[in-house]
Amino acid sequence: MRFFSKINQNNLLHNRVLIVFFASLFLLVLIRTAWISDDAAITLRTVLNFTHGFGPTFNIDERVQAYTHPLWFLLLSVGSYISGNVFYTTFFLSIFISVATLIFLLGTQPRNLLALVLISAAAVLSKSFVDFSTSGLENTLSHLILLIAVVYASLCLDKGKNRLTGFFLSCSALYLNRPDLLLMMLPMAIYLFYTAYRKPEHHVWKSILISSIPVVLWTGFSIFYYGFPFPNTAYAKLGTGIDLDERVVQGLIYILHVIIQDPITAFFIMAGIIIGIFSSVLNRWLSIGIILYLVYILSIGGDFMMGRFLSAPFFVSLIIIARESFSKLIVITLIVSIIVLGSRNIIPNFISGSSYSNQAISIYGVADERGYYYQRFGLLAATKNTFKQPQWFIHNEKVGTICGELGFNSIRHGPGMHYIDTCALADPLLARLPAKYDPNWRIGHFYRQLPTNYQESLEKNKNLLADENTKKYWDSIRIVTRDGLFNKNRLFEIIKLNFGFIEKPDYDMYRYHNVKNKINGELEY
Repeated sequence: MRFFSKINQNNLLHNRVLIVFFASLFLLVLIRTAWISDDAAITLRTVLNFTHGFGPTFNIDERVQAYTHPLWFLLLSVGSYISGNVFYTTFFLSIFISVATLIFLLGTQPRNLLALVLISAAAVLSKSFVDFSTSGLENTLSHLILLIAVVYASLCLDKGKNRLTGFFLSCSALYLNRPDLLLMMLPMAIYLFYTAYRKPEHHVWKSILISSIPVVLWTGFSIFYYGFPFPNTAYAKLGTGIDLDERVVQGLIYILHVIIQDPITAFFIMAGIIIGIFSSVLNRWLSIGIILYLVYILSIGGDFMMGRFLSAPFFVSLIIIARESFSKLIVITLIVSIIVLGSRNIIPNFISGSSYSNQAISIYGVADERGYYYQRFGLLAATKNTFKQPQWFIHNEKVGTICGELGFNSIRHGPGMHYIDTCALADPLLARLPAKYDPNWRIGHFYRQLPTNYQESLEKNKNLLADENTKKYWDSIRIVTRDGLFNKNRLFEIIKLNFGFIEKPDYDMYRYHNVKNKINGELEY
């Protein structure tokens, strides 16, 4: 007995040593590769407005939710308010949460020493996972929430404990951090609900009611403050007018791009799905969740940031693999895969450091986003004052028009600059207009035509739009996003807008025709 006890103690010691080693390696990799994306800077401008008393909105003169991740936004806001620097807060939270998540994964999930080594090596060699473990986007917090949800699900299924409230609360947190990621937990949630429903002592409805409180509270606040239940970005990206078949083709291209450029990520997602399907009940439902989420990615056309939407399914695949005891054949296959496929990412993840740059954008619009921005906004590469906390006060009120690089440009020009985002992420009217028809559209960059006199209207704070339908529609939006929160008429406009009781502008005019606009005082088409 003493002999076996000593073996177990040695294995535990080896595990701890390996966890410290891989966590330290991951920390080093993240410090060398840490960066902030321009999309994240859109959120950071909202954080600056919020922490300086202008409200949680992108342009200070209208209430618009230009971020998709309320939980991450609130965490950044609290951290920035305490630290006094929004950029270094973003770096610190991203790196700290990412390393803590890996330690949590390695300390709770691996069934044996080999599984610990496999998932650690895959994590540090996946470009998608490394890139979006910083970037300033919500991915890093999503990874942690997904792991917490799996731990609670495991306690319910593997240990027979009643931890439904913890699991469903994790699902609520996931929705509040990135709503579409809930798809990965949906099959598991349905299964847990079904099994618990058959056991009255589990009080499943009570767990769901308690767990839904954060979502209900946030949705209620969103409707009251912003006027709509969902982020403005959702309306902008789901109302483009682009056909499903075109989006699916683009989604396939997106996944193919990752397979070519970051093969270890694609391989481990596929390995996680296959291993999970033929594994335990928990792993099987996680695999189905990954498949469901990948179908969703296809349906929306993927993204322009290579790997952004695949870091979460990759991480869940690591959880599946960590929970398995492998045959000799699978072990050899995974080890060979790490060596062969992971070697491609040694340069961007380990060697390049502050010199890393990749400005290429594929003909299909997919880019290495870290490579594109790292030299300007990388932790170790940016110039000296890049991440200095900006002086956030109104010194010059202007109206400008922009789409690409909206985030950092809007921070650079301060809160007095009202940016018309022609990609509609931050504009409440344009988000509800279709994208201008373009057979060569780029995913994530859906250009909207400005209604005639739109910029002039914003400059004069008066509705001067030429088209009557658009003018009436914008009148309603202006009441919702600009009038006092407790204005009696505002409540009625919120109801009318959300239930479609207000006639929308001519779809075909903005989608297929050229709309007159004043540029430098002259009408252009």
